Amino acid sequence: MSSDFHVETEDLRRLAAATGDLAARTSNLRGPAGLAPGSPPRWAAATPAALAAEALRQQLEHLGSDVAETARRITAAATAYQEADARAATRFRLAR
Repeated sequence: MSSDFHVETEDLRRLAAATGDLAARTSNLRGPAGLAPGSPPRWAAATPAALAAEALRQQLEHLGSDVAETARRITAAATAYQEADARAATRFRLAR
């Protein structure tokens, strides 16, 4: 029996790891090093700019979380394919 569908599980696992790294970098973005949180410069746009920066940080955190979930799903798919291959190999050995 021949299948036209083949999955490289190690490639999937490498992709999941790279995706997980991207998620971590996206989720852990911080503001400029010289500006402590809660102490914005004293000009009129400081408060709106700080609010916009916080909103962006929150959005990036959510995006990072979504990317991390994608990495988890890729890993789960690789595991499922690997387990299916093992079951099929066992069936073929027993059928001989």
